[in-house]
Amino acid sequence: MVSYGQYCPVARAAEILGDRWTLLIVREMVGGVSGFNQLGRCLPGISRSVLAQRMRALERAGVVERRTSGGGRTLGYRLTAAGRDLRGVLEATGSWGATWALGDPLPGELDPSLLVFWMARHVEPERLPLGRTVVELKFRAPKRRLWLVLEREEVSVCMQHPGFDVDLIVGADSCALYDVYFGRTTLAEAIRSGAVTLEGPSRLTRAFGGWFSWSAYARALREAPARRQAAEHMTVHDLPVSIVG
Repeated sequence: MVSYGQYCPVARAAEILGDRWTLLIVREMVGGVSGFNQLGRCLPGISRSVLAQRMRALERAGVVERRTSGGGRTLGYRLTAAGRDLRGVLEATGSWGATWALGDPLPGELDPSLLVFWMARHVEPERLPLGRTVVELKFRAPKRRLWLVLEREEVSVCMQHPGFDVDLIVGADSCALYDVYFGRTTLAEAIRSGAVTLEGPSRLTRAFGGWFSWSAYARALREAPARRQAAEHMTVHDLPVSIVG
């Protein structure tokens, strides 16, 4: 953690959250991820050593705390009150990014596994059919197969076939399903274009899109053009009192 040598709330917050991966770790934990290995799966590209360093730094800063067994073994992590209070920071940062920074995706940014983990996090259990529903997701570019095992009591992401009969097959271009997730297009539009296909009983194909709440930033992305236009018409006199210092 690098010190800016300034007695300022913004500087102190940047010292804690400004290292690479740190804010994304908090993003995943706010979303409910608590295990070290699960954090690693949700952050493709981070090394175990860097993840361990960042977790120690967040623990020292009072943002997370370790859950340990009686023998001292780490069972997982949880956000402290200070960590939970970062939800608003993430929402504001994501809204700004949706408005000003999120253009078309680069090929290396589209990770099917990460997308399915996010989708699983946004399942609305009360909307699921009774019993177990297994969804196979077949991504075309890059080629990848993953499975969602959906039950009202638990939702699981499987990297290998879960051993249950598949009830619904979703074929998708990664870019198209990302667009659906982030609200840049609708599932119905993606199906009409052929970028997403659904194979299974009609009761499941019709209901599939309603099982998810999709991204929390979908609204910000839809409203981004209007927000940019409004901001461009603002002058310095329209801004609130300075927050510097």
